[in-house]
Amino acid sequence: MIHKLEKKNYQKIRALLTPEQKNDLTLNAIINLTNRGTIYVDDVEQPRTALIDVTGVCSIFIGDVSNEQFISHLREFIENQLKIDTYESCGGTYFLVVITDETWEKVLRDVISHRDFEIDYEIYYQFNKSRFNSLKKSYKSLPDGYTIKKIDSEVISNDPDEIIFDVLSEFWYSVDDFLHQSFGYCVMKGNRIISACLSCCVNEKDHEISVETYDEEEMNKGLATLVCTVYLEHCIENGITPHWSTLETNVESKQLGKKLGFEFESKCKTLEFEF
Repeated sequence: MIHKLEKKNYQKIRALLTPEQKNDLTLNAIINLTNRGTIYVDDVEQPRTALIDVTGVCSIFIGDVSNEQFISHLREFIENQLKIDTYESCGGTYFLVVITDETWEKVLRDVISHRDFEIDYEIYYQFNKSRFNSLKKSYKSLPDGYTIKKIDSEVISNDPDEIIFDVLSEFWYSVDDFLHQSFGYCVMKGNRIISACLSCCVNEKDHEISVETYDEEEMNKGLATLVCTVYLEHCIENGITPHWSTLETNVESKQLGKKLGFEFESKCKTLEFEF
């Protein structure tokens, strides 16, 4: 069987992490209860295998890949319980798994073989501070009528569209958690938030970036670049290591990351289908 692990017991799966995974930003953010996520295991007392579901983002499998007590129930679990939990937690309708090694890939391909799934790659980038400082000299200036502000309680409470509140709810258990453990900046036009760059996943001094421009009419003005610039300058000043990752098919995100001084580090295959 596959069981949902209580949050107070998330630390139990730490023993399943490989040496490479022990410092993984996303896994630590979920295990430490910093960012939203759900963990499912074969045995709640002594787990051998686990599925870490990063709310609204992806699923990651760790532990014993040959554990039939877990694997034999996985297809039914994904099609039923995980589908329900994904929709109830964030309105999600897709299953996307990040493949950590070839053995897990073989098993998971078999588990979802009845599905018409798509293959992609999650690309991970490393920040090059020197390259960023060189590139930012060529960025456009902020257009007249726009301002960049740090995201604080006042900005969030005065947002008429509640955009930032909705975005934070995707990644954080509460707005207070975000304000105490993270930070972000937004481009504003009047009192409306047009674009924002914020930390969506945090483990100590490692921060994963989420950036988006919310109004289609405001795109291609360089706003995302400029708000990311302020965010990255904050990282440099405070000893924070920013992280950038995106799917290989997300051309715009890859271009923006490179424009900001991020350089290719590694990639993992992903499998995805709509429930």
